[in-house]
Amino acid sequence: MQLLYEQSEWGWKEREKREELTDERAWYLIARDELSMPVAFVHFRFDVECGDEVLYCYEVQLEVRVRRKGVGKFLVQILQLMANGTQMKKVVLTVFKHNHGAYQFFRDALQFEIDETSPSVSGCCGDDCTYEILSRRTKFGDAPHSHSAQCAGCCH
Repeated sequence: MQLLYEQSEWGWKEREKREELTDERAWYLIARDELSMPVAFVHFRFDVECGDEVLYCYEVQLEVRVRRKGVGKFLVQILQLMANGTQMKKVVLTVFKHNHGAYQFFRDALQFEIDETSPSVSGCCGDDCTYEILSRRTKFGDAPHSHSAQCAGCCH
């Protein structure tokens, strides 16, 4: 992950990443192998983005040996079930444009769409942004809305 951050306009900030991961609002799903060793995790929070209650997925990390075996898809599908079960409007995440595998995974395999708050839609950063905000609505999510006073068009 560090390399992906270094290739973005955000850069890598060790202390900030550690604080994000240990924040009291952070929740985790951890997948373990047959020896109970962790092989994948999802870091997420229940949050409000632009007036919508959302489940925000901060990280999806998998060991190389379990990639392309359905583990990541399964973990994100659990997030979707949790978002529905807690009446969140959508599952939201940020993905680097240069992380082609992750971008394709979320768009194609999991049918996430570019969110209306994403810089490419809202225009808040022009074409220089190295990331997109993707989302997938739950059964409680309304149709996409135009930005209200609660949201200036770019929440990040």
